[in-house]
Order: sequence, then structure tokens, then C-alpha cells
Amino acid sequence: MRMQEMQKRTMLGSKGTGLSLIVTPTPTPTLTLRALLNHTSSFFHDFSDLFRQAPFSLLFCSFTGLLAGIGLSLMADMLQLLPGLMILIPPAIAMRGNVYSALVSRLGTSMHLGLFSPTLKKGGALYQNAYASLLLTLILSAILGFLAKIVADAFGMPNLISLPGFILISVIGGLISGIILLGIAILVSIIGYRRNWDLDNMSSPIITSAGDMITIPSLFLAAIALLKIDGASPKGLLSLLFSILFILAAFFCAIKGLKSADAAVRRILRESIPMLFACGILSTLAGITLDMKLPILIAVPAILVIIPPFLGESNALGGILSARLSSMLHIGTVNPKQFPDKLVAANFAVMYLFSIAVFLFVGVLSYIASFLLDISTPSIFEMVSISLLGGILCTTFLNFASYYIAILSFRFGMDPDNEIIPLITSLTDVVGVLCLLFAMFIIKPF
Repeated sequence: MRMQEMQKRTMLGSKGTGLSLIVTPTPTPTLTLRALLNHTSSFFHDFSDLFRQAPFSLLFCSFTGLLAGIGLSLMADMLQLLPGLMILIPPAIAMRGNVYSALVSRLGTSMHLGLFSPTLKKGGALYQNAYASLLLTLILSAILGFLAKIVADAFGMPNLISLPGFILISVIGGLISGIILLGIAILVSIIGYRRNWDLDNMSSPIITSAGDMITIPSLFLAAIALLKIDGASPKGLLSLLFSILFILAAFFCAIKGLKSADAAVRRILRESIPMLFACGILSTLAGITLDMKLPILIAVPAILVIIPPFLGESNALGGILSARLSSMLHIGTVNPKQFPDKLVAANFAVMYLFSIAVFLFVGVLSYIASFLLDISTPSIFEMVSISLLGGILCTTFLNFASYYIAILSFRFGMDPDNEIIPLITSLTDVVGVLCLLFAMFIIKPF
């Protein structure tokens, strides 16, 4: 019964006098609580698939990110031996996430549109995307080597790695991790298709976390290869030769992809290369920021442990939201408006709920791992506070950035799958590093 219908008129006063008073009953706590429970139940029901599918992949992301963080803390000697190597780590990790998270996002959209087939038959969506992703891996790896050296010199960063050395580390590390990630992406897509999973809800965290876990060891192996190659030839001539071969191969792949007879491959490369180049610059800035703080990070190795899982979870949440927004724009459930509508706001709320849970977990997990491995660490309260504060700040950024990047790319006729995830991943790397460092200096000034 509506409240207006529940209003009643009562007569108050003595004989011969009357005073009319409209009394509007105050909603009882029972009704308010019931409405709140109904609204909450409806909210969780509407996002039941996401709440059922995403937690596993986010949990997986935390553990694999932790392994990457432990690996990064164990690379402290290598980071000191090759100053400037830290500059390459964030863009290398981001590039793998950019290329292969965008890959599974496009495959998820093709499933929504009924265009996906779980075979690598030439001309099919899976083949087109796998082929384009391999080309992008080689092209972007060579570009990142250039960017790392150029940005390092522009900021006056002292480093011992030459331009050929940066290119060699970037390409070798990129090819090792890229081939492994491609296999994981194909496997996840085929299994997801056969089990009727929504790839938008879980594929991006899996790819992000696998990229974190694989990329750092790949770069470590590539750095060892550089030291051995430079040690085996005078004045680094061998590394110069390899870098020239890699540059020529990347140039050939770019021309081959952009002139491909397959329109889908041409579009992926045409839209992805400029965006991924811009993303590489942004992620390199994150590397510069970390390299500037390297003495502090090495002095408190637990912070090195928390960086990969923190950035991994940030990128995973951004990937989930970006993939969902892309699919909703494609199928028309969300219109590109100036301000987010209720459906988009509800997705934002889900991201905040996930962020509170995952960043609390990342803080606790990083502290436990550091304590068990006898790595110098702040208190558990400080670690959790740093992770949670930095995570909520970063989630606020990625919510709004994902939405506006999505609608802008959609309005300009570009495929959001090719634009949102790469850009939001790189922006999140920069903003995530800044948020984590800001939280670190607020909670535990060094």
C-alpha cells in the first residue's frame, strides 16, 4: 500500500472545536529493513555469475602475484647489478597483460555475438586473435626496449644497460612469456566456451596473474642471457647483432600484419599498435617511479613482495570491469552517456566490494610470506593498511577511467576490446604504483 494511501485524518479538540491534522505514519524499521534486504538480495542475484566466477580467478591472481613478488624480491641483486632493469619490469608485465587480456576480451565478445569456434582453423576468431597477438608480442617487445632506454636517458637515470641490451632483454623475455600466455589464453577460452563460462568475469584475472608470474622469471632469464652474451663478445657486439635481428623481425611482422589479407588481423594491429605504444610510455613511467625508489624498496623487501600482487589485482579488477563494459556496449545494454547509469554504477559497487576483499587478502598474504621467508617487513597492520588504502584509491580511479575510455572509444567507432584493457592496464600501473607509494608514506613514512 502506498504511503499516500496510508495517510489518515484525525480530529483533535474539545466540544465544538475541531482541528484537522494529517498524520503520515513513519515507515517502521521492519519495512525499511525488509526493503534493504530485498534490494541487497536483488543486487547479489543480478551479479550472481560474477560473484560465483570472479573470486576464484582473483584468488588465483593473489597467489601468482605473490610468487611474482617473491621472485622480484629475490632479484634484488640483479636489479643492483643491472641498474635500469627495474624500468623495464612494469611495462613488460603490462604489455603481456595488455596483449593477452585484450585477446581473451575479444574472444569473450565473439562468444556473446555467437562468432566463436573452439578451433584454430584459419579464418576463425580464435586463429585470427592468436596470430595477431603473437605479432603484437614481438613488435611491442622491441618497442619497449627502445622506450626503456629513451625514457631512462630523458630522466637522467644512471644505468649500465645499453640500448641493444634493453632490446635483447625485452624481446627474449617477451617471447618466452608471450608464447606461454598464448597457450593459457587459448586453453581458458576453449574450456570456457565448452562449459558456458562468461569470459568477461574470469579470464582477465587469470591472464593478468599468469602474466605476472611468468614475466618476471622470463626477464630474469633474459637478463642472465644478456650478461652471458656480453661476456662472450668484445664490446657487446653479439648483443648488438641480436638486437638488430630482433628489430628487423619486428618490422617485418608489423608490415605483414598491417597488410594481411585478413581484415580482422589488420584491424587488431591497426588499432592496437598506437594504443599499446602509448601504454608502453605510461608503464615505463611506472618503472621510472619504482627505479627512483629502488633504495627504499630494497631496504624494505616486503614492499617488493607486495608490488606484483597489488598491481596484478588492480589490473585484474580493471580487466573485469573493462571487459564487461565492452561487452555491454557491443550488445546494447549500456549506452555511452556522459554520466554512468544505474547499471554501470552497480558494476562500480561490485568492484569496490571485490577490492576491499582482495586488497585485505593481498596485505595479509604478503606479510605472511615475508615473515615465513625471513624478509624484512612492516607490521601486519601496516602491510594490510598500505594494501587496502592504496587498493581503494586505485579502484576509484579504474572505475571511472574504464567507463570513460570505453564510451569514448565506442563513440569514435573503435573496438573497446582493443582500446580499454591496454590503456586501463597501463594507466593502472602508473596510478597503482603512485597509490601504493602514497599509502606507504602515509601509513609508514620511510
